[in-house]
Amino acid sequence: MYPFERFTQDSKRVLTFAQDEAEKSHHSYIGTEHVLLGLLRESDGLGAKVLGSLGVEIEHVRATIESVLGRNERIFAQQIIPTSRVKKVVEFAFAEAKREGDHHVGTEHLLLGLLIEGEGIAAHVLEDLGATLDRVREQIASLKAHELRPAPPQPGQEDDPWTLLRRLHDQLHTSPRPRGGRVPWPAPRPEGPSATAALHVRVGAAARSALALAEEEAIRVGERQVDTYHLLLGLLRQQEGGAARVLEQLDVDLNRVRAAASAVDRPLAPAADAGPVRIGSDLLGAVRTAQESADSEGRWCETGDLLVAISKPGSGRATEILGHLGVVHLKLKEQVMLVLGDEPAG
Repeated sequence: MYPFERFTQDSKRVLTFAQDEAEKSHHSYIGTEHVLLGLLRESDGLGAKVLGSLGVEIEHVRATIESVLGRNERIFAQQIIPTSRVKKVVEFAFAEAKREGDHHVGTEHLLLGLLIEGEGIAAHVLEDLGATLDRVREQIASLKAHELRPAPPQPGQEDDPWTLLRRLHDQLHTSPRPRGGRVPWPAPRPEGPSATAALHVRVGAAARSALALAEEEAIRVGERQVDTYHLLLGLLRQQEGGAARVLEQLDVDLNRVRAAASAVDRPLAPAADAGPVRIGSDLLGAVRTAQESADSEGRWCETGDLLVAISKPGSGRATEILGHLGVVHLKLKEQVMLVLGDEPAG
């Protein structure tokens, strides 16, 4: 169990800034990219000073992140949730503080955590800008030799970052992790009364993200029922999942899928009211099929499982659209095995 009183005030402000960055970008999650922006905004922290000494500027970082993720036109979030990657960053930050014999977790430890985690957007941006793990360690050692350490937090202070860290801790220790493989960041998804949230049992992070994006696709065009066609779009948008790689190998992209949908499907009339979004029976059946397949192998359901399930005959609009593109169930299943092999499908 993490002793959260060990976070410095600077580190807590970083988490506050990270949440603010997520809200400004209309993202319903806090990812490593938001933590990186938070580090840069906390200019008094050692982490920001290290990055500044390496020529990493917040304007450039923000522009790079926005070019990758974009901004949502509207936000549905009632509660912004840290991603699994951010949880790992916190784990690594504690480990780094312990390794260095530091009693408190400072912004420099969060920066090291971002780089050690290595798979998030923040790590890729930092490495592209030349802020590698080795260079950051060198600069931390150099600056620490000339500067006073950040002031430790005052006992009893439980501001917003404190609350965020407690929530982060609860998720880290109550959510099971899929066996093997890397866990990508969840993409932005609508919150509030989420229709797909009930489908998240035994579903990996990338697959949860794809389901959330499916719901977003339905909402975007005014449909109140999420079906397998929307999930196909979600799988394509969730580019970190194995399903997206499989579809890319088959020359299936968002534009082709949307064009095929127009060709084979009569557009549905937008709902007259703004009632709750529902899960279609075809999507529910496909998710259950995917979960049962994953359960039989003792692992979580991932994006490859969902892709195979929605391609099965009788699985709704996705089956028809994939068929129009020449992708039938057996061909797709073979491609999943070829591309992913024993790798977790997410």
